[in-house]
Amino acid sequence: MRTLTLGSESLHLADRPTASDYPLLPHGLTLDQAVAVHAREVKAGDLVLADFSDASGTRRAGHVPAPYPADPHALRDCPCQGCEECDDVDAWTLGDHSRVADVGWRFVCLSPSEHGEGDEGDEPCAIELRNRPMVVIPVDVVTAAEKAAEEAAEEAALPVRTYGVMWSADFEASSPQEAAQLAYEQLKSYAADGWPPELEIGDENGHTYVIDLEATQQKEGSR
Repeated sequence: MRTLTLGSESLHLADRPTASDYPLLPHGLTLDQAVAVHAREVKAGDLVLADFSDASGTRRAGHVPAPYPADPHALRDCPCQGCEECDDVDAWTLGDHSRVADVGWRFVCLSPSEHGEGDEGDEPCAIELRNRPMVVIPVDVVTAAEKAAEEAAEEAALPVRTYGVMWSADFEASSPQEAAQLAYEQLKSYAADGWPPELEIGDENGHTYVIDLEATQQKEGSR
């Protein structure tokens, strides 16, 4: 349960349902990144997660099964070619023409239906009262998360290769065992002193890379 603030109002947002028709948020986003805004304040690209009821007292949040990127616009500018929500609005205004003005200042469409009337399974326009509290993840947060997810996917797609890593140092000792012990003590000192060694990396193609971890410089050579 999270508590969001909108002006002087505190809004309680329950955890997102875990049913199969409520998939995880995209790009690794979480409810911790969500904020509450009025429907009229939703910006293009904001990810719409939930809305709150109009009931008096404690408002209840309703999670959107499939969160959607907002494309807010006035109802009169809706590009929808016909959907259940728009048909209901038309019927409401035709029944009393004085209500046409109400539509302009009371409602906003946050996302138009993607398909015309009659397409089975289509989602209708997301029409909300302009003052209704909504839960969104701001567009800049969504964009940053999407970019990070794309970069992680690209990195994961890089081929995995086998590399040999070598470190060398000279020690004066009376036996191989003593030299090994001296080397081991020096390796431990790198971690304690924060002074990493210079490493020589060889790949499967016979190329050698000398990595100075302290200077973060890389030189490439061939064996």
